[in-house]
Amino acid sequence: MTVIMSMVVPKGSKMLDGFQKSLETTKERQNLSKKRSESFLQAKAQHVEMSDGSSYDISAKGVLTKYEKRNDND
Repeated sequence: MTVIMSMVVPKGSKMLDGFQKSLETTKERQNLSKKRSESFLQAKAQHVEMSDGSSYDISAKGVLTKYEKRNDND
């Protein structure tokens, strides 16, 4: 039983971590979609910072522009 548990527990932990990361990504996409809709409906440009460090500019027409994380050492 111990051998089986030693094989199953790490796999389950990895699956749970993957699920949590997937859930966070889904929530961020929903948030970005909501901001994009708000920007379009209010005809107002917005800037959105995500938890992964990326940022987006959303025009008043809802056009999305992504800016990647920048390394300030360049």
